[in-house]
Amino acid sequence: MEKKIIRHGNHVINNDTDGYMYSFNTSKGYNFNSHLHKCHELLHIVSGGLLYAVEGKEYSLSEGDLIITKPEEFHSFSFPKECEYKREFLHIYPGFLSRFPEAEEILNSRAAGELNLIPADKVKKYNIDKIFGEIEKYCEDVVPETDLMVLLCTVQIILKLNHIWVSDAPEYKSVLTDAKTNSICNYIDRHYSEDITAASVADAMFMSHSYASRLFKEKTGMTIKAYLNMRRVTAAKNLIMEGHKATSVFARCGFADYSTFYRAFVRYVGMTPDEFKNMHKGGDSV
Repeated sequence: MEKKIIRHGNHVINNDTDGYMYSFNTSKGYNFNSHLHKCHELLHIVSGGLLYAVEGKEYSLSEGDLIITKPEEFHSFSFPKECEYKREFLHIYPGFLSRFPEAEEILNSRAAGELNLIPADKVKKYNIDKIFGEIEKYCEDVVPETDLMVLLCTVQIILKLNHIWVSDAPEYKSVLTDAKTNSICNYIDRHYSEDITAASVADAMFMSHSYASRLFKEKTGMTIKAYLNMRRVTAAKNLIMEGHKATSVFARCGFADYSTFYRAFVRYVGMTPDEFKNMHKGGDSV
């Protein structure tokens, strides 16, 4: 497979408020544990197959698919089998769309964990792959107008995404075909607010702890403990965005004490609960 590496943008590292970054790369498949970005990410799969999780939902991605995440949306990916993975992504920071506030509003309108996947057939139907091709061309052969052209291409993609979400949204279903792994996820989704651990989840599934841990890691690319903490932190994020105080939500989300919650929140979100709350002011504190 031809190796190609393109990386261009006007985003400055450690500046989470402005710019964009485009990257085209080929690599061996590798696992990436649950993480998040401070930007919107549009990831277009050029070739290869992988398992991608967003906010606890699993998608099987293949050539042509587009997956979208927004800031503070947990995601991870893994590769069921060894492959060469060719992809391109576009990171969009808030200031990049300052000339087109409606476009940023569209990106932010999608609920967390919903409508993340645009399957290959719709990517082609709406020529999103061709627009990515234009971005690739401008970023590979940089000219004075590159940044402006990438901006205009980005707005085109966002408008097409809006049309898909409003009028042509695809139907999704879980891709976790392994019944045991699905049962573990479903159990955690129902009981994360209770006093459960990776070991007690395995017991509830009538599995040994070592077997359940190995199976879950193989199928999802993350540990049971990581999924449980991610699910709890996600619930806490939603409550904080609704206006609840961080000190009042940790127990409701299954954390034994505030210090444990605080450490998990900082680890997964990259900021303290109060910093996160300040980013999402608007609700009344309760």
